[in-house]
Amino acid sequence: MKIEVKKLPKSLVELLIEVEPLELVPFMKRSAEKISETAKIEGFRPGKAPYDIIKGKFGEMAILQEAIDSIIMDTYYQAVKEHNLVPIGQPKIDLEKIAPENPFVYKATVTILPVVKVADLSKISLKREEIKVNDEKVATILEEIRSMRAKEQLVERHAQSGDLVKFDFNVYRDGVPIENGASKDYSLIIGENRFIPGFEDNVIGLAAGEEKEFKLKFPEEYHEKSLAGKPAEFKVKLNEVLEIIKPELTDDLAKEISGGKFATVTELKENITKNLIEEETAKQERRLEIEMLEAMAKASEFEELPELLVHEEIHKMMHELESAVGQQGLDFPQYLNSLQKTPDDLEKEFEPQAEMRVKTSIIAREIYQEQKFEVSSDEVEKEIEDILKNYPANPDVRKQIETETYKEYLRNTIGNRKVMDYLKSIIIK
Repeated sequence: MKIEVKKLPKSLVELLIEVEPLELVPFMKRSAEKISETAKIEGFRPGKAPYDIIKGKFGEMAILQEAIDSIIMDTYYQAVKEHNLVPIGQPKIDLEKIAPENPFVYKATVTILPVVKVADLSKISLKREEIKVNDEKVATILEEIRSMRAKEQLVERHAQSGDLVKFDFNVYRDGVPIENGASKDYSLIIGENRFIPGFEDNVIGLAAGEEKEFKLKFPEEYHEKSLAGKPAEFKVKLNEVLEIIKPELTDDLAKEISGGKFATVTELKENITKNLIEEETAKQERRLEIEMLEAMAKASEFEELPELLVHEEIHKMMHELESAVGQQGLDFPQYLNSLQKTPDDLEKEFEPQAEMRVKTSIIAREIYQEQKFEVSSDEVEKEIEDILKNYPANPDVRKQIETETYKEYLRNTIGNRKVMDYLKSIIIK
C-alpha cells in the first residue's frame, strides 16, 4: 500500500492511498462471499458459491464495488496509524481509481489534532493566595439563616425598610400602559432593591389601602432596551404590610438549625468559617487552573487550529449560555433581543475564547501523553463507589453510572485531574 500525505491549511491532511491488486484479494473474497449469501445461485447453498462462479455471474466490478467500504475502512485507519495522525471527525472520501485488476486509489481528507510545542513549564509561575474569611461574611450567612427562619406578621402601620409588602402596580409611558407593566398583589421585601432605583423609597410610608402615583426614570443599563433611560409613571396601591420577625441568634437556634450537631453559636460560626474557607479555596483552585492553562497556551507554539474544533467549542459555549439563561427563567431569543445581538454576533464574540479553550484542551492532552499517565479500572471503580455513597438507595443511579459511556467520562475526568495535579505541582507556588 502506498500512502502520500499532504498537509493543508487549518490542520487538514490529505491522504492519497493506493492499494495494490494483491492486497485487494482478501477484500474481494469476503465481498464475493457476502454477495453469495443473498444471491440465488443454482447448485450452491447461500454463501458457498466459489469466487469464480460469483465473478462469472455478477462481474468483478460488482465484487469490487461491494468491497469498497471494507477496503477504505481498513486501509484508512492503517494509514492514520502509520503516520501517527490523530483524526478529528470522519474523513471526506474521494474515489480516484476503481477498476478490476488495477490498484484501488482514493483520497481521504480529514481534520487532525494539531501539533503543539509545549512551553517551558519552569518559566510559568502562579501564586496561591492565603484564604481569609472576615467576620462580615460570617455575619451575612448568619443573617441569611435567621431570614430563612423568620416569621411574617400582619401589622397596621406604615411600611418601612425590612417589611414585606403586597401591592398592585401599573406602569405607564406617556399615559400608555407598558407591556408586562402591571401586577396584582405583588410581594416585595423593602430593602432588597429588586425594583428600579427609587421605587422602594416611594413605597415606604404607605399604609394598607393607600395609593400613590409617582414618576421614575429607568436605569440607562436596564435589560429592556426600549425602556432604558426613559421616564415612566407608576401607580401603586398597597394591600398589606407584614413585619418580618427574625429569631434571635442563640445557642438553642444553633442546635435547631444544625440538628444538634452544634451546641453553641460559637461552634456554628466556626463551621460557617470552615465552609467558607473550603468554598473560597475551591474557587481559587478553579481560577488558578484556568490561568495556568491559558498562560501555557499563550507561551506554547501551535500549528493552525482546526476550524472543526473551534466551531464545536463555540456551539458548546452557546449551549452553556442558553442553559444558564434558561435556569434564570429567561427566554433565550428574548435575552438576545435585549442585548440587541443575533446568534451569529455571539458566535463571533465567542471565537477568541473558543480558540483558547481548544488550545488548553490540546495542551492537557499533550501533557497526559508526555507523562504517560494512565487511568486504571480500579481508579474508575473507586470513583463510581465514591459517587454511589451519595445515592445509597437509588438503583437507577447505579445503573446509569456503570455504563461504558459514563465510565469513559470518568476516565477522562480522572485523567484530566492527574494532568492538573502535575502542572500545579510545578507552576503554582
